[in-house]
Amino acid sequence: MVKLTWENKSNISENVKDLKKRYLNYFETVDLGIGDFRGSNWKNMLFWGENLNVLHYLTNNFSGKIDLIYVDPPFFSGTNYRIKIEENGNHYDSIAYFDHWDKDIDSYLQMLRDRIVLFRELLSINGLLFIHLDWHASHYVRVLLEEIFGANRFVNSIVWYYYNKYSAGKKNLPRAHDDILVYSKSANYTFNELRVLRRKPIKQLKRVMVDGVLKNAKDEKGHVIYRVVKDKKMDDVWKIPCMQPASKEWTGFPTQKHHDLLERIIKIGSNEGDLVADFFCGSGTTLLVADKLNRRWIGSDISEYSIYLTRKRLLNYRKNIIDQVKKIEPIEIYTHFDEQKKNLISSGFFEKDLKIKRK
Repeated sequence: MVKLTWENKSNISENVKDLKKRYLNYFETVDLGIGDFRGSNWKNMLFWGENLNVLHYLTNNFSGKIDLIYVDPPFFSGTNYRIKIEENGNHYDSIAYFDHWDKDIDSYLQMLRDRIVLFRELLSINGLLFIHLDWHASHYVRVLLEEIFGANRFVNSIVWYYYNKYSAGKKNLPRAHDDILVYSKSANYTFNELRVLRRKPIKQLKRVMVDGVLKNAKDEKGHVIYRVVKDKKMDDVWKIPCMQPASKEWTGFPTQKHHDLLERIIKIGSNEGDLVADFFCGSGTTLLVADKLNRRWIGSDISEYSIYLTRKRLLNYRKNIIDQVKKIEPIEIYTHFDEQKKNLISSGFFEKDLKIKRK
């Protein structure tokens, strides 16, 4: 098998047991007014903190229990994504998240490798990992995934074609797609077929499987059989627009992904009641879609703006449907307290009416 190597490459697997114990009691619940909903014994979990610490913490109780992991990690873009915040007429700038590595691909790959090893540990035997990347480093990450999961665990490379993104490039074709690499924990992974409507119905030969070979179906006289079809099996190229400020789902968070994209992923790779996780949850789209599709979920992000937006979106959605459904799983928010976080919570940050714009 081809493997990637880099200076000071380390294997986190050698220390998993020690790190598991170290982070056993690392996180505590924090009351941000989001848990008061009817539900069962399960509580959805939102972590405010470094996701590597979250992953170590979760290995204590969730190894082999997460059915679908979707992550949208930094892309090795060389950019730190800034936002502009408006609060009571006052404006200030901040950074939503960092993706500047000083061209140090070694540290970027080590960061991802450590996390992918733990993703695999947490996935159920039927689980799938969807890792969202673009042209900057997807070629390296695919080799990394095959090293950790095995080449035979590759499922798909989904092309997300976003046709409405403006490009100012003059020396290359517009880069109008991302790659979502899909790997499985075993050969028995969950995979639900989705179908999409055609532009117009078409007449098509009916096909049947005969001794493992797909052949034209024929009637008793030996004539081929036709049928009219209105839809088709979804393939691995998805034409879904980028999020735009005109959308009612727009949060202003940089690189927010379209809810239709996450809906497809969650429907394909999980069933109702399954456990879905996103450890770079950003504005919370994965968790919100999982909530709507009746999946249990775990999410995390290091940014207070991410937790602010995720909490706000979930609260708004749940308050609008609370009288329409019999059960909504409660949510608990966890963090590892330090002075900065304590001060932010006591300042009422999460209850503020902030307007966030991508800068």
